[in-house]
Amino acid sequence: MAITQNTYTGNGSTVLYSFTFPYLDSSEVLVTLNGTLTTAYTFANATTIQFNTAPANGAAIRIYRETNVDALQATFFAGSSIRAQDLNDNFLQSNYSVQEVKARFLDRTGGTMSGQLDMGNNKIVNLATPTNNADASTKAYVDSQVGAVSASATAAAASAAAASTSATNSANSATASANSATASATSAAASLASETAAAASASSASTSASNASTSASNASTSASNASTSATSASNSATSAASSAASALAAFDSFDDRYLGAKASDPIVDNDGDPLNAGDLYYNTTSSVMKVYTGSVWVVAYVPGDAANISFTPYGTIAATNVQAAIQEVVDEIAPDKISEGNSSVEVIDAGAGKIQFTVDGNAISEITTAGGYRATGSDITRLSSNVMVSQLNGTGITLGVYGGTSKSELRFLGNTVADWVGFKAPASLSSAIIWTLPNTDGTSGQALTTNGSQTLSWATIAGAVGGGADKVFYENDQAITTNYTISTNKNAMTAGPVTINAGATVTVPSGSTWVVV
Repeated sequence: MAITQNTYTGNGSTVLYSFTFPYLDSSEVLVTLNGTLTTAYTFANATTIQFNTAPANGAAIRIYRETNVDALQATFFAGSSIRAQDLNDNFLQSNYSVQEVKARFLDRTGGTMSGQLDMGNNKIVNLATPTNNADASTKAYVDSQVGAVSASATAAAASAAAASTSATNSANSATASANSATASATSAAASLASETAAAASASSASTSASNASTSASNASTSASNASTSATSASNSATSAASSAASALAAFDSFDDRYLGAKASDPIVDNDGDPLNAGDLYYNTTSSVMKVYTGSVWVVAYVPGDAANISFTPYGTIAATNVQAAIQEVVDEIAPDKISEGNSSVEVIDAGAGKIQFTVDGNAISEITTAGGYRATGSDITRLSSNVMVSQLNGTGITLGVYGGTSKSELRFLGNTVADWVGFKAPASLSSAIIWTLPNTDGTSGQALTTNGSQTLSWATIAGAVGGGADKVFYENDQAITTNYTISTNKNAMTAGPVTINAGATVTVPSGSTWVVV
C-alpha cells in the first residue's frame, strides 16, 4: 500500500522529523500534534519537517499528505501544446488523492480505526448485540441492562425495607420483653439474639442496595460512552465517504477531458456524453495527440520530424514536405552558386588569388548595369585583368588600380566610354595630400588658389596682361576694404593712389616692404 503519512512520538528534544511520501505542493503536507493541526514548523528540506519547538515527551506526531482536488493541476485548451509534465501532474493529483482515500477509508467488510471517530452529532444505526466488553452497544441493549439493574436495585431495596421492618418488630419485641421483669432469662436472651440477627440482616440489605445503585450508575455511564463512540464512528464514516466522492468526481472530470488512447476520432466521451471543446485523446493509428475544437478533431501539436509535415509547392520548390523543401532551398542558395529563374551564376576559384564568374557554365560576355551602361568584350577583359578597387569607409572613397604600374586616374565619362576628362596622381608622392575645396562658388574671373596648407579658395588674378601675348600691364584696386598681411620676408607693390578704408588694416611684417608708386 502506498505511504500517505508517517507517525512519531515526541521526546521533548527532537525537532527534525522526516517523511517518506511524495507530494505535488508543500501546502499539501500537514502536521498534527496529539490530533490537533499545527503550523508551528518549517521545511528543513523537501522531505523533513522542522518544528519551531520540540514536541513534548510522549506527544503523538502525525505527518500526512492531503492532496488538493478542488482544481486540476493543468488545464488544456484547443490548439495549445500538451506537455508530458502537465499530463503526469494531473495523473499524480488523481493518484495521490485515491491513495489517501484508500489509506483512510474504512472498508465496509471490516477494518481497524487508527484514530478517534467523531460522528458530528450523527447516529450509528443497525448495530448487533454486543458480546465482548469493548463492543459498541445498541440503545435497546443498554436499556435492557439498565432495566435489569434497576429491577435488582428495587428488589434489594424491598429486601432492605423488609429487613428493617423485621428489625423494628424485633426491637419492639425486645422492648416489650425488657418491660416484663418477670420474663425468663432464656426468653430475654433469645429475644436479644433475634434482635442482633435482624440488625445484621438490615445492614446486609442496605449494602446490597448501595451496590445495586452503583452498578446502575456504571451501566448508565457505559451506555453514554457507547453512544458517543457510535456518533464519532458515524461522523468519520461520513467524512471518508465525502472525500471518496470528491476524489471520484475529480477523476471522472479528468477522464471526461482526456479520453485515453483510441484508434480513431471518438464521437462521445468515456461516459457516452457529448464532446466538449478542449477534449484530448491519443490517436494510436497516426501516433499523434489530438484536441477537439468543438466541431472537429485536429492534431494538438506539430510532430518533431519535418519529413512528416506537409508542404504546398511554391515557386521553384516542388517538394511536398517541409524537410524536402528545406533541402531544395539549401541546394539553390549554395555558397558558390546563385539561381535566378532559369539561370545560375557560379563563382569559381581560378587560383593565384583570382576568382572567375560564369553564367550557366559559360564565361560572362556582357555586363549591364541598372543605369543602362553595358560592358562587353575588351571592357570585361580589362575589368578582369586590371580590377578597379574602391574603398568606402569613415574617411572617404579611395580609388586605385590593383596590380597596375600606371598611376591612378579619376575619370568623368562623356557621352561614350571613349570621351572623358579626369585627374591623375603624380609619378611619386612623399606623403598624402588632401585639398579642401571652398564651400561656395567663386565669381567670374576668379581662380582657385592655395594658402600653402592644402586649403583652396577663390581669388582674383590681379590686372591685365596686355594685348595679344604682351605682359606689360598690372592693375590693382584703388581702395583696401579688408585686412591684409604681407607675407613674411616678402615685398609688395601697389600702384597709387590707394585708400585704406576705415576699419581695414594692412600689416607689413618686420623685414618686409610695401611700396606705393
